[in-house]
Amino acid sequence: MKKLTLILMASMATSLCFAQKLTMDKVPAAAANAFKLKFPNGSQPGWSKEEKDFEVEFFNGKKRQSALFDNSGKWLETETEIKYNTVPMKVQNAFQKEFEGYQLQEVFEVEKPENIINYELIAFKGTKNYELVYSTKGELLKKEEGQD
Repeated sequence: MKKLTLILMASMATSLCFAQKLTMDKVPAAAANAFKLKFPNGSQPGWSKEEKDFEVEFFNGKKRQSALFDNSGKWLETETEIKYNTVPMKVQNAFQKEFEGYQLQEVFEVEKPENIINYELIAFKGTKNYELVYSTKGELLKKEEGQD
């Protein structure tokens, strides 16, 4: 448990290096308005800049979510933190086969325009950690190695 806590803290610190936190006066009005329209029950929004886009982390009821909008307010994706046992069996089987012995840090359902759903798993084993993205069919779409 102590190791997991340290990894979570390191992960959060790393994400802070890449994401620039923003005050509301730095968020384009189009993105802020699009967030309010798409997530009318979204609370405690915290905005950051992700390369050229704008990410908002928030609570939607009891769900922890983040959404990505471009400068014009176009919605690009929503990530919802979920439990691993809710991930499709094809994804679970693919992960367990290729990453045997890895522990999960976080699991997200990723919704994109046109009803595309993917699953993002953050997994680690020793000093190796990966961001993995799977299709609903269990196909590995992305495998990005994290920093130690």
